[in-house]
Amino acid sequence: MEVSLLRTEPLLRSGRATGRLDADPAVMLGRLDIRDASVSADRETAGALIDLICAEARLHTSWDNVGPSSVVRRLASQLLDSTTISPAQLARMTDPQLWSAFDSCARTQAESAMIRYELHRLKVRTGSAPSDRSGWDFSLRKIYSSAPLVDGQRIEVAAPELAAELDGLRALPTTFRVWWG
Repeated sequence: MEVSLLRTEPLLRSGRATGRLDADPAVMLGRLDIRDASVSADRETAGALIDLICAEARLHTSWDNVGPSSVVRRLASQLLDSTTISPAQLARMTDPQLWSAFDSCARTQAESAMIRYELHRLKVRTGSAPSDRSGWDFSLRKIYSSAPLVDGQRIEVAAPELAAELDGLRALPTTFRVWWG
């Protein structure tokens, strides 16, 4: 699957904001071409995009993302089950409004404080566990691994070494067990 322009711009901004991209995102976007609804780039730019895609995938499967994201997803589900807040209202909340709602709900109040003040207690391991074990399962829906075209050609043909880097993302875990230690 080829990368789309809609996915490329946020990837470049994120790469710049996190220090993974030295180039100006606007300059990088200027190097891209659209061919048959897919992004095409020269070899160097495609390599930079693949580096960003791989770094983002590794971040999404790391403790830094999995642990906190699983807790917030869990708190949001409990909040919806325990209050009159609708999914549409929840989706429109700002971060401070969401934390205020978590802190105001008896069912989410304690864990809301834990995620902000006791994050060191959060444990994550790959795979799932029997339901009788403490904690909860968390799964990522997918790992983004779409590639740009390289000079108008599929990456597997034009830059097989870059295609191999993306293929390596398939080995990343997508199922985790999370608990408070």
